Amino acid sequence: MIRLLTCFLAALAILSGCALDKEDALRAQLSAWVELGETYFFQSSSSCTAAVFHTAESPRITSMLDRARSIETGMKMLDAGKPVVFAVSGKSPNAVTEAIMSRNLPQGLGVLNSGLAGVSCMSDLVKSIYYQAIRNPASKLVFVPDGHAMLVLDKQAMALIYVRGNG
Repeated sequence: MIRLLTCFLAALAILSGCALDKEDALRAQLSAWVELGETYFFQSSSSCTAAVFHTAESPRITSMLDRARSIETGMKMLDAGKPVVFAVSGKSPNAVTEAIMSRNLPQGLGVLNSGLAGVSCMSDLVKSIYYQAIRNPASKLVFVPDGHAMLVLDKQAMALIYVRGNG
């Protein structure tokens, strides 16, 4: 019985080391772009990561990330491998993704897949928060091509949602 328990604990230790992201490292990366408060949710596995962080009262994305005020400009930035904030007036993150897909299906699918990949790491409540945020025109979408990560800054909820797949 002790041997079985030892094997189980060893397997658990190996599996926990296979997470895509570590919370502390992710917070350090994201803190360069957005002022983060407490972690509301964090889950990372070998195939996905989902995280929700509270933000400052007036959350904003620093100027360290390039902004695209049009879909076309953002797509050029993505082609260059740059992280980009889509600040397209009146368009929700979901609408931005749809617009990218209608112009360039492979590129749009890359953004969409990044957004969907993290859903399997979310609780039902976090999924609800995420779906509301991506449909909100006041939310900002950030796509990070290196690492296939998507961030959604929901100013109304004062939350930064991070999703990523190993993809």
